[in-house]
Amino acid sequence: MKIIGITSSPRKSGNTQRLVEHILIGAQEAGAKTELIRLCDFDIQPCTGCDVCKKDGECIIQDDMEEIYQKIKESDIVVFGSPIYWFRLSAQAYPFIDRIYGHFTPDFSCDMPKGKKIVVALTCGGEDIEDMNTTNDYLKKVFQYIGFVDAGFIWQNNCNKPDDLSNYPEKIMEAKQLGKSLVP
Repeated sequence: MKIIGITSSPRKSGNTQRLVEHILIGAQEAGAKTELIRLCDFDIQPCTGCDVCKKDGECIIQDDMEEIYQKIKESDIVVFGSPIYWFRLSAQAYPFIDRIYGHFTPDFSCDMPKGKKIVVALTCGGEDIEDMNTTNDYLKKVFQYIGFVDAGFIWQNNCNKPDDLSNYPEKIMEAKQLGKSLVP
């Protein structure tokens, strides 16, 4: 089983990355192979809306998105993590999400194998569960549109400084348990 964690935080080793890493650690302990992808380490240009992908079958933008997309196709589960800034995903998440469009055919079917699982991991400052549910629902809809099924949601607020997640050992344990539960 292959599980990839994708983080959209611009902060290396910050709360979001650590939350995703704890999920991956739990999955590793249960026997899964894991990989962490930090979107900020890749060159992902925004979609230009040219629709060449609908005519020629592939995106004309030459960047790292295809590499990430292939890793998703080869995985069984994706754990997508983002910090919440102003009640929405970090800016780094949106070019990635928008570029998935390039893998839809003219009839809007997708070449992604169906039945993969998606887990959402969010960190934030002072927001509460209602605010997190809106973002969780949005991400789940994006991934469900390309054939994923819901496999979990975890979040932690009061994560303002880069190491604030360490103040919540119960959340770290919950993340590891979530990771273990993903492996049959």
